Amino acid sequence: MTRRMTWLATGLLGAAVMLAVAAAPAVAAKAEGDAAAFSAARPLRDAEAAAVKAVLPAARNEPQAWRYTTDKPADTWFAPDFDDSAWKQGPAGFGTDGTPGAVVRTQWTTPDIWLRRTFQMGADKPANLAWLIHFDEEPDIYLNGVPAAHFAGWSTDYALFALAPAAAAALRPGRNLIAVHCRQTTGGQYVDVGIVAAQVRDEPQLPPIEPLFDFPVRDTSVCIGGDGAYYLTGTTGYPTWWKTNEGIRVWKSADLKTWQLLGLVWTIERDGTWQKEFRGGNRAIWAPEIHFIKGTFWLTYCVNYGGTGILRSTTGKPEGPYADVKPDGPLTGEIDASLFQDDDGAVYFVYQDGKIARMKDDMTGLAEAPRLLKPANADHVGFEGAFLFKAGGRYYLSCAEFDDREYYDCMIAGSDKLLGPYGDRYLAVPHGGHNMFFKDRDGRWWSTFFGNDPAAPFRERPAMLRVEFDKDGRIRPKR
Repeated sequence: MTRRMTWLATGLLGAAVMLAVAAAPAVAAKAEGDAAAFSAARPLRDAEAAAVKAVLPAARNEPQAWRYTTDKPADTWFAPDFDDSAWKQGPAGFGTDGTPGAVVRTQWTTPDIWLRRTFQMGADKPANLAWLIHFDEEPDIYLNGVPAAHFAGWSTDYALFALAPAAAAALRPGRNLIAVHCRQTTGGQYVDVGIVAAQVRDEPQLPPIEPLFDFPVRDTSVCIGGDGAYYLTGTTGYPTWWKTNEGIRVWKSADLKTWQLLGLVWTIERDGTWQKEFRGGNRAIWAPEIHFIKGTFWLTYCVNYGGTGILRSTTGKPEGPYADVKPDGPLTGEIDASLFQDDDGAVYFVYQDGKIARMKDDMTGLAEAPRLLKPANADHVGFEGAFLFKAGGRYYLSCAEFDDREYYDCMIAGSDKLLGPYGDRYLAVPHGGHNMFFKDRDGRWWSTFFGNDPAAPFRERPAMLRVEFDKDGRIRPKR
């Protein structure tokens, strides 16, 4: 559960979340506001986009002329034959001064703006077309009258998103029309759109993924209980969960598809001791994980002002009641707690950025001083969300990390030994930061997911995806 508060408040890069595509311009006249008409756009990372060549230049480096209006136009405003001669003309980008990452050349201060521009494309359509876009907020884009992309949220800089096949198919040799509608509700505002041809490198990509159920959950955790059922928990308490929440909820499933809420199994007010303290108005349980070890259920947790702990089910049931193994204070002073049981039965406490310590046999505390598991190519695997597991005789440490474009990713490093040395860290699950891994009853490996950056397919909902191991033992989403 990251403490980057601005990450929740600002949709930093914005994701295109509409998955269906429109096949013909005939659909376009009805498309405004129809989510199903718009194509998806996959975010490209700097590592993928090694080089770009402008097809439709953006205004980041030099002005680009657009027709625009801030008065609601006719419903066919994005059609190629629409007459925009009465619209104003001005150089992009459009927005207000002070909007992060913006290059404002034309002031736009109203709730909506509509833009049109024509551009030429040669006879040979480039491969790997991508949007070069900065938006604040919620733009809809049309190419030659065809709905091409919708971006949710807003951004604070320019970013690359792959054109979906339907969007690329709408482009043709010669003259093309791009039309954009952008909105503004609060804060800064800005829009600028370009199209580039990107040289793409191979990076792991998310498969199609949907929430398991519609309830706000962060830091999703799943385990198999002694009864063979699956149990899920995570950070809850929306919308105040950054400051306060009630405690820990648990869900149950027989098939990983249908989930039943078992309720609030542990609450701060009813069950808490040291966790009842408010600090600066903060008192929330973050990133609980559920584990079935030594014949009972355990919930690891942290409080949002720092401090980790472990709860043990006194009945062996997932609904508890739960007792804190150290009710007089936290086990450690940091965040994001987890448990790992090795093949010899020893249990280890794992937390924050990959710190680890063996637990006492009775699980009442740490039996040794913690140490940090470090990858070969960095100071840590990730700065939070540490989780340790073993597969195929090899240890894997996963952590959450923001990359240079502020994607919240799952990074992993592997080792043949518990305490290392660990190899290079690498990107395993894009946009999958603060997840965990589990094996289902059929022996298939899964990663949990919740979506913490707006380039994710959705935000703050529990989910999971299949993962596989490549020939080098590296983990990536299953294709």
